[in-house]
Amino acid sequence: MSKPLWIDIKLGQFLFHVLNLDHPDVEAVILSEMNSGVDVYYDRRWEVTEVFCRFLISDPAWVTNRSVLVIGAGVGLETLVIGRFCKKMILNDLAPVALNLCARQLRKNRIFHFELMPGRFETLDYPIVDIVIGCFLVYNADTALTMTHFLARCAHPVLLMNEGVPRFRKLVKKYPRETRCLFEKNGFVCILFGGDE
Repeated sequence: MSKPLWIDIKLGQFLFHVLNLDHPDVEAVILSEMNSGVDVYYDRRWEVTEVFCRFLISDPAWVTNRSVLVIGAGVGLETLVIGRFCKKMILNDLAPVALNLCARQLRKNRIFHFELMPGRFETLDYPIVDIVIGCFLVYNADTALTMTHFLARCAHPVLLMNEGVPRFRKLVKKYPRETRCLFEKNGFVCILFGGDE
């Protein structure tokens, strides 16, 4: 029996159509990009992402009618939730294939108010947005350093959901502006990093 290309996932009261990352056609384009030297780590529908999606559904004011930059979006389960509520969404990722798959998934869910911004998020020319959002972007020394550089340059409020790994907790403690823990659950932590006043 062949694997389906699309899978339905229910989050809160919403049903989303998501790409099956184990489908041979999806795996083939991902592996092709990784083999070409693009240094990426593909989302496998981590629990942290689902917890973040449920948080946004329960408290959609963070994104409702706002312009949102999603950094490190990947294939982007969280972009489906954000896109359901926001006014405009700008999607960033280092991997062009991930962004294309994310766009395909958004269109399948009838979400069209987005644009793609490929590249390293720590070196972007930042668009004017209301908030920046990222999910599980800090997991080792390199990603912690990348996020440190990003936060030093970004003037917007940044909402980050992450596993509560030591490097992420250290980054939160060293951040020079105000931070606020929105929730912590099962080893996952959601932090709002204040922007420039």
